[in-house]
Amino acid sequence: MEIVIGTYEGPIISYAAKLSEEINFEPQFVEKSHSGCVKSVACNNRYLATGSSDESIRLLDLHKRVELGALMQHSGTVNCLAFHGSHLLSGSDDGTICVYQCGSWECLKILKGHTAAVTQLSVHPSGVLALSVSRDKTLKTWSLITGKPVHTVNLQTLPDNVIWNTDGSTYAILSDKEILVFQPHSGKPVRTYTSPKRIVSCKFLSPTLLVYGGEMKDITVVEIENNSVQTLSGHNARIKSLDFVRSDVKDHFLLVSVSSDGEIKIWALSQDSHDLIGGTTLNNNRPVCMCVYTGEKKYVKQMTTPAPTLKHQEVKKPKKKKIKRKVLFANIHAIQGGKSITRKLKHKKRYRIIPLALEHTT
Repeated sequence: MEIVIGTYEGPIISYAAKLSEEINFEPQFVEKSHSGCVKSVACNNRYLATGSSDESIRLLDLHKRVELGALMQHSGTVNCLAFHGSHLLSGSDDGTICVYQCGSWECLKILKGHTAAVTQLSVHPSGVLALSVSRDKTLKTWSLITGKPVHTVNLQTLPDNVIWNTDGSTYAILSDKEILVFQPHSGKPVRTYTSPKRIVSCKFLSPTLLVYGGEMKDITVVEIENNSVQTLSGHNARIKSLDFVRSDVKDHFLLVSVSSDGEIKIWALSQDSHDLIGGTTLNNNRPVCMCVYTGEKKYVKQMTTPAPTLKHQEVKKPKKKKIKRKVLFANIHAIQGGKSITRKLKHKKRYRIIPLALEHTT
């Protein structure tokens, strides 16, 4: 897996963590494309997006290792980024949320409704809804189909973060020293977690497993259903960001944490146990945000030796038998509006209707 870190000084730094008998960290690249502090980073299985106080979003193709350019839609600091499927969402100090098409990078929609800076957003696993919080002390639920807000909640405190859990059954709102866990369509929190000091980052690893850390320097792991708590100690400064990947072992995760002094640590984590398995130090730069890139893989193998190299074997595809079909007649409908074209065919003394796929033309 690859750990990508955005820094206060502006560079984007990447390390590859190779998992074998022990974890080895190898520098991958240092990208200095931003002229300001990097406030947010996000990646999917191919692209990396970084947002900065210079009001731009920089794009990199992690497969080809090339920079793709910049998106300049916002007129304020880009505070948050989120990939979902073939789309990228961004939130900014200008109070708007932009939705881009990956690949062409066309801005498809601009979601307007907040009267102050958008501090964080989170897309529902279905891709139909998104949540956003703002310095106007509101939580908005957006329809990503229409691009309009469908629900607004006035909050009592200034929100810092909002996140869906992995199956979309609950979401959490982070505000200073408190995390409130809600169920959709419920006005009251089902769980409340507090810390003596400010919480900076939080993440759902599963539908019921929540991790968070901040100025306490420790990482707290909470099982929401039974309220069991684990404490991960190892950092000497406040936690700046958390991310994870799933292990090939069921209900096990690899949690990555980075602190303000540049310490990067990797933890093997489950619902009832944890272990620090590796770490490194980022020199001469102050981390602000982080994401973990795994490429095409949905999970990484934990503590295993590399697989042997296999010889390429050519496989001959079997030839398809051609079927003779006699067309009796065809009934062709209008093409406008994407209506279907059907033909009535006769094959082996039986009639059937075969729809022909037709792309919608405008």
